[in-house]
Amino acid sequence: RPQEPYMTVENAGNPFLDLTESKFPEESWQADAVYANHFQDAGAKLVVRAKEAIYATYHGYGLKNVQATDEADDSVTWELENIDKRLQERINMFMVNQEVDLGSITSAEALEEVAPSWREKGGWTTSRSWDGLKRRLLHALMTNSPFTVVVTGSWQSMGYGGNHGYQSMAATMENLLGPLFDKLNVQLVVRAIGLPPLQGLSSQDEEELMIGGRSTLIHSLGWSSIYGSDVDMVVWDDYNLEEKGELDETAKALFDLFARQALLAGETSLPFLWGGDFNVLWNLHENADVDVGQLGNGLSGVEETISESAASGLEWAAQYLKCSSKSKRYCEGEAYKFDSHCWVDHGGDAPPTPQLDQIPVLPTAVGWRMHQIKGYTLSYNILAALDDAIDFWAEKTIFEGHPLADENWHMGEYITNVQDKVKALAEADAPHCFQLEALMKLPKRLCANRMKGRTEHTPRANPVDTSLRSVLDNSDVSVESAGLYEGYLSDDVIIPSGEVNPIEIANLGKNPSNARQRRLLLKGWLRQRLMRRVEGNLSGRALLSSVKRSIVKSTAVMQRRLDRIEPGEGWKVIHTFPGDKCDGSIASMGCGALKSSECLLEGHQGSRGGVWGSESTGWLVMDAPGVESGFVALNLEIGSTLPDSFVLEYAIENGETTTMSTMNKEQFVEKVQVPVPGMSLLTLFNDEGNTKTELVVSIRVKGCNDDCQFGVTHLYWS
Repeated sequence: RPQEPYMTVENAGNPFLDLTESKFPEESWQADAVYANHFQDAGAKLVVRAKEAIYATYHGYGLKNVQATDEADDSVTWELENIDKRLQERINMFMVNQEVDLGSITSAEALEEVAPSWREKGGWTTSRSWDGLKRRLLHALMTNSPFTVVVTGSWQSMGYGGNHGYQSMAATMENLLGPLFDKLNVQLVVRAIGLPPLQGLSSQDEEELMIGGRSTLIHSLGWSSIYGSDVDMVVWDDYNLEEKGELDETAKALFDLFARQALLAGETSLPFLWGGDFNVLWNLHENADVDVGQLGNGLSGVEETISESAASGLEWAAQYLKCSSKSKRYCEGEAYKFDSHCWVDHGGDAPPTPQLDQIPVLPTAVGWRMHQIKGYTLSYNILAALDDAIDFWAEKTIFEGHPLADENWHMGEYITNVQDKVKALAEADAPHCFQLEALMKLPKRLCANRMKGRTEHTPRANPVDTSLRSVLDNSDVSVESAGLYEGYLSDDVIIPSGEVNPIEIANLGKNPSNARQRRLLLKGWLRQRLMRRVEGNLSGRALLSSVKRSIVKSTAVMQRRLDRIEPGEGWKVIHTFPGDKCDGSIASMGCGALKSSECLLEGHQGSRGGVWGSESTGWLVMDAPGVESGFVALNLEIGSTLPDSFVLEYAIENGETTTMSTMNKEQFVEKVQVPVPGMSLLTLFNDEGNTKTELVVSIRVKGCNDDCQFGVTHLYWS
């Protein structure tokens, strides 16, 4: 193989790593027909095995008449079920419908007529979008580049409220596909970016969040930074929990903003969009060539649980997942929906804080089995696209030779075409995002310009670089925390002995020298399947413990001249996890294991941190680099009732001039927008004619001594 790196921007002559055929060295693996053909063959077999493994999770190994013999070697005999029948059932259960023609299907009602059961199957997409997904996967295979997936949505859809982090949809997918992608020399990057439930909301605010679409705005306004600028696929899951996924007009507008920001976030990547509102997806697909689809949940292929005794005859993952109307109480019971524990005693030191037995369950939380099947449905369709991509690659190179021709996998023109069309979308053709100006006073130009941001909320992409502290001019801004637990964290086996484990099935056959080991393992599985299952201990939960918010104790600072902006002292970061390690991947699931935690094994990474101060901490000074459309805003939290003497001052510096502004309490209350429950959005700069790309934003409060505690959670700019 070549000694010098060749998969570089310099060699490609473009940032997309779109190497022309002539730039692949003859010794490169991409140009080596023998190696590439073997790679394609082995990769295809691996992918098919993984798809079969997912189906086996709900329908067993496809064996019947399994019997133990009296032979000394513990032999087991069996017969195969109908392979063709299982294949068709697998496709019906998980495979996305690729035949949806948005040229003729122009409404959600029309989609229901053509594909009435898509929600309970694999979902739907278009043939053009499916080809786009294959192109992205081929690009990752040809360049050995990471393939990045972002999963986001409401706290329910992210697995909070009674589940472990590893039980979420995103973690299910990453656990299965991560090792598989590794075998294909592609790093699968998964970011589950979602926040825990808000505490202290009114019943009205809780009802509004249940409508859907609201949970992602707090990060949408800083999309390219918080979710990442290198994303190949986005899974959006913030649907109405009570109305079969229907979204109101506000939710549609918010999803449109989210989708456009996702599409504009990267300079060298362009995500496939799963989820959201049909009308928004239709507009983007038809008017901007965006690749779109909506995922189902695969429930159509799950056998119903009709009783407790009948459940024991189902595969473990299928038990209590789908119930008849008469047995619904089983599927809705906490003992069946949730399965968690907060500590496993390994004989070492006890944790510093007494541990709960299980993760407390919240009303409206979704159980682990539903998260799992959604994760496997997503996984199955990524695998199906990967299977098609490898087949296409093999067919093309049989006749045309290696490496694969440029037009089949290059992404540069593909990305540029879509982004240019998204920026040019007219309000008359795609109106939803533009409605946010009337609804929430967000400028219409944000629908066509990339948003950036910084935050102390977790998880987030590239957490060191995207923290609010990374753009502060204030020195010594400390992170207030009890510290992370440094002891050994481990868990019981996730899948009980004797149950179908798709990860083990998918990895069978990875090494021909392990044939004997595979045979022995298969025998072990089969003998275990002859034994009766023993139900685990599943007990109820208490209510979720609320996060204790401490009020920042401000320190005295030196006298400042009021006509100068000098960074203040005494600002603190609170309500977050220390260490800047929470990036939404399964590798960082210990990032939130605080010493003070009552459930160290919970594994979730969500926190709502902010930089907090008061009058005595003076100016908070933040840099906003790369301003493009003249917009700067903050998301704030106020920790106390504002007195009538309250004054907020802010300044915008552009390298030449400084513009100072002052608001009294009445003006501040009027200017701050509450676009969704839990946000307080303050726009500080809104100048479409601005030509300065480097701005400095400063803010401070006066008139209330240390009685006014306030925090900045997000800085947004465009």
